[in-house]
Amino acid sequence: MMGRVSQDDIKLVKASGLFDEQWYLEKYRDVAMLGMDPVEHYLWLGWKLGRDPSLKFSTAQYLLTNPDVGRSAMNPLLHFLRHGKNEGRTAGEETVVRTSWSKSKRVAIFASFSAKGKIEDYVKTYLRHLSDVCERVVVVCDNDLRGEDMVFLTGRGYHVITGRHGEYDFGSFKRGISLAREQGLLDQADELILCNDSCYAVKDFSDVFREMGGRGIDFWGITQNDEFRPHIQSFFVSFSRRVFNHPSFAAFFSAVEAKPDVSQVVLSYETRMTAYFNALGFTWDTFINAKTPGYLAHVNTKKNITQRPLFLLDSGCPLVKVKALNKPFANHDGIRSTFAAVGKINSFSQSEILQHLEDLKGIIDASNDIMFSLVMPFYNRSTVIRRAIDSVLSQTHQSFELILVDDGSDDGTADMVRDAYKSEIERGRLILLDSEGRKGVSAARNRGLARATSPWIGYVDSDNLIVPEFLEVFSLLIQAHPKHQFFYCWHRNVSTGEIGGGHYNRAQLLDGNFIDLGAIVHSRKLFEQRGGFDESLKRLVDWDLIIRYTHELQPVCIGAPMLLYSDDQSDASRISVRESMDDARIAIRRKYKMHFRVTTIIPTYNHERFIEAAIESAVAQTGHIVHTVLVYDDGSTDGTRDIIKKMVEKYPKIVRDISRGDNRGISETFKYCIKKAVGDFTAILEGDDVWTDNEKIWKQINFLLENPQCSMVFSKILVKELPSGKERTLERQEKLVKSILDGGDFLAEPTMNLIANFSSCLFKGALLRSVPERLFEGRFNEIALAFFMERHGPIGFLNEALSIYHQHPQGVWTGSSKAEQLRSGRRTREMVMDVARDIYQPAIADIIHSRYRPRLEAAS
Repeated sequence: MMGRVSQDDIKLVKASGLFDEQWYLEKYRDVAMLGMDPVEHYLWLGWKLGRDPSLKFSTAQYLLTNPDVGRSAMNPLLHFLRHGKNEGRTAGEETVVRTSWSKSKRVAIFASFSAKGKIEDYVKTYLRHLSDVCERVVVVCDNDLRGEDMVFLTGRGYHVITGRHGEYDFGSFKRGISLAREQGLLDQADELILCNDSCYAVKDFSDVFREMGGRGIDFWGITQNDEFRPHIQSFFVSFSRRVFNHPSFAAFFSAVEAKPDVSQVVLSYETRMTAYFNALGFTWDTFINAKTPGYLAHVNTKKNITQRPLFLLDSGCPLVKVKALNKPFANHDGIRSTFAAVGKINSFSQSEILQHLEDLKGIIDASNDIMFSLVMPFYNRSTVIRRAIDSVLSQTHQSFELILVDDGSDDGTADMVRDAYKSEIERGRLILLDSEGRKGVSAARNRGLARATSPWIGYVDSDNLIVPEFLEVFSLLIQAHPKHQFFYCWHRNVSTGEIGGGHYNRAQLLDGNFIDLGAIVHSRKLFEQRGGFDESLKRLVDWDLIIRYTHELQPVCIGAPMLLYSDDQSDASRISVRESMDDARIAIRRKYKMHFRVTTIIPTYNHERFIEAAIESAVAQTGHIVHTVLVYDDGSTDGTRDIIKKMVEKYPKIVRDISRGDNRGISETFKYCIKKAVGDFTAILEGDDVWTDNEKIWKQINFLLENPQCSMVFSKILVKELPSGKERTLERQEKLVKSILDGGDFLAEPTMNLIANFSSCLFKGALLRSVPERLFEGRFNEIALAFFMERHGPIGFLNEALSIYHQHPQGVWTGSSKAEQLRSGRRTREMVMDVARDIYQPAIADIIHSRYRPRLEAAS
């Protein structure tokens, strides 16, 4: 060390009064940790790192104002002491003649990190563009820097701070702002820019500053992210003088401290920064925002628009995120397409990117060779299939074959495809498999799978679209994850705009499918090992396949909607319209021996005498089920609510209180509860009733499994009259000799009410959730609901008493007057008229006119 630094130089510096040893050790703590003499460190290395000997002498500023010193590679302080002082050169910021300000009067703090301790060429380009719009640029490196790069930066007039601090970009911003204040850089500045090296600058910033300068806002950025809360993304932020001179600005950045990882930095500082300054009354905006044409169509579920670099470039953004070109997950437009788009704007930027990302060209070239077979079955799709086919032919990745399978169409779809795509068929790009009769979509897909020749397979339905970058993105994911066999993306419903999908969770998948078949790509090896589509299933065949293909495998998910899904419920040819969701879900559960999902809803009002027993009887249910109990108190005025709270605390994993506090009436209560119910089956247990058999639900599920044509099942009830305690069964139920009933059986009973009590019922879940609004317009009742359910399948009857119906004066029915009961009965049957099948309506009309009108007239 002593050989590198002259003792005469050390003595000269210490005697100069321009070196503050204590200040230097406190400012640059690594020197103290090394145990070095501060003057010796500065003369050896510190000046090369842009460090100052004291507040009286600015290393960077001396080199800036004296470029000949920078070119000589001589220590600036020694030069001043030996030559500059005698030549009249300035020693510190207070005596430096400032460069004249442009109209912009901007200062930029640029945060950088390099594990190699160097300034990459793309960073130099970024800094050059930054210098075109900023008077002063402070470069803060979260690392030590090579001498040659230090000379490069200081020689071009940049203020430089180096040294590892580990506080990420916000730590660099903190240090850069502090330096700018100490050296008076902000004294006359009108605008302060904070930016970093996470982007490639592919063109200059002039358009951005021209646009944002006219908006009259206090602080702004290039883009915003709406994840967590709307905020400016910190890779480029501009603050007006009004903001950076506010005391809270210094307070915010001075409080920055080290965090364990970058995600914590984002949560602690980036996402909070915008709200922090906005709460102080400062206005903000972004260059790219919701008003930018096409923004809403391109932003993904996470609301992170930087993952759509092609859109940003087309919208005038001068920056492309580095990770958009080296991480497939961060680019939903495709790395290859983005790289090509950069080349059209600036071929020099392409060269710098390839220099920075040495493996990029190899990754792009290798992904080009990945071949896909896409299977598209169709049945009578002549009006829509061309859009689906064209979306495949428009792919930016062209290594694919599209296999179209005719599943018995009789509307000329196949002939239309032959005529419209003759050249593609001749080239082998499109393969058309002629009809073998109507065998169903699963059989059609299996034909396509058998014909596929590529190592990777995907599916496109004839009424869906895939975005142009679909195969490109998947090819890059496959290249980046060579050991994985199953990949998927999210999907957007073009009918509603809703985005579906989600990151992989096995338990969530087994609960219900959230991955669309058209959003997956899997290896051919999976098909060969685990088989194709189950042709015995009528619906949810995608769920079945995905359960099998992801068993003991970890899928790779890209969180972007790259499939545009059509959900035309008016299209009668769709399986999702023709077939029962409940039956399909139940079949899948049985196939994989999964627990059935059951929700019990317990509506209650002033049932303090009964509610605890009711909840206990629900919790006690056994069987191959996952059970959730939803309790809804409709504004009770007795102790019911307190008992519910106690039961929730007792059974927190099963019982949930979904009450809303006020009294809304029986129909609104049932409507809300049914909406909240999820799962394969839904049971109702009224708050003043009780189940007497711990296998009540399981017995009813088994009945529906054995009789899948049924839409619901009810069991015999035991009526308990209060206060006498007398128990009896219902004569109308005792007379039933059939276990499967239809509307005619209900009409044969004078009351039309064979069920008598909701607590005896179990419903197929999705079907119950589809009940029409009409059933809630009057009193929600068993009769109208039974006739609605019967439209979708017969009603099962289990000839066994499994519940007790408490009949007491406070009950809704037994507490009513005769006239009220008659009026309610007529309204109920009018409701039945509106939901029953047509064949029953004449008989229902006759009941209304013959039984209720005369008796109501007599009662009045």
